[in-house]
Amino acid sequence: MEFFVNEILENEDLKKKIINYDRKEGSAQVAQSIINGHRPNIEKGIFPLCVLAYLAPYALELNNKRGIAKDITVKTLKDVNVWVDNYYNRYSELGLGEFHWLVNHYTGDLFRLGRLQFRLEKSLDGIPEGEYAIETHIPQGEALTEEKCLESFKCATTFFKKYFPQTPVKYFMCDSWLLNPNLADILNEKSNIVKFMRLWTPVSFASDNSSQAIERVFGFDFKRDNIKNAPENTSLQKALKEYLLSGGDMDLTLGWRKI
Repeated sequence: MEFFVNEILENEDLKKKIINYDRKEGSAQVAQSIINGHRPNIEKGIFPLCVLAYLAPYALELNNKRGIAKDITVKTLKDVNVWVDNYYNRYSELGLGEFHWLVNHYTGDLFRLGRLQFRLEKSLDGIPEGEYAIETHIPQGEALTEEKCLESFKCATTFFKKYFPQTPVKYFMCDSWLLNPNLADILNEKSNIVKFMRLWTPVSFASDNSSQAIERVFGFDFKRDNIKNAPENTSLQKALKEYLLSGGDMDLTLGWRKI
């Protein structure tokens, strides 16, 4: 727990809550069950953070045995702070809701390498060749510049060849609204988002009714049916809102790029 509190978690009030939490023993048991391969459903709030506190040293030890530098593990695990902030912005209290996503970080399955996050994953339909690909995720918080993304792809290629040589891959894959070709209809070609979208070859994917784009751009409380009430505080919010209200779609899109 000390590693998580002292080196990963950034909110001082939350650190105190976790240290004084009266269900730490139960969270240790849940952490062990996850290490054993189970994925239990747990309530949102402080409890999932205590579980991650017990998983953090496991991830550090596992990655250390693989030869992976500690700073990569620390940067990867620190993604929890983004979700703590999101939780507070949504519920006005300290806690965590995106526990199952963060389990990937805390069990040594996902890695932050520069601007982007990566993990090995079986190829989805439409991705050419190979049983596995390097799944790519876009953490919030930094500018999505083409330069930083290309550097991340380069780092990931080297990283997985070095530390996971038993699983050769030929492609990166990603599923996100940020790969939707319709972005070119509402944003300038020079924008970071459009440049990122152009890095991928898109594949047709099932519609999600633009829900991921709406959630990421306007917040968790907005859906397609109440988009008229969405904020217009940024140029992206204004452009996307107008586009969706005019009948356009910004669905989740699957894409791939060669290693």
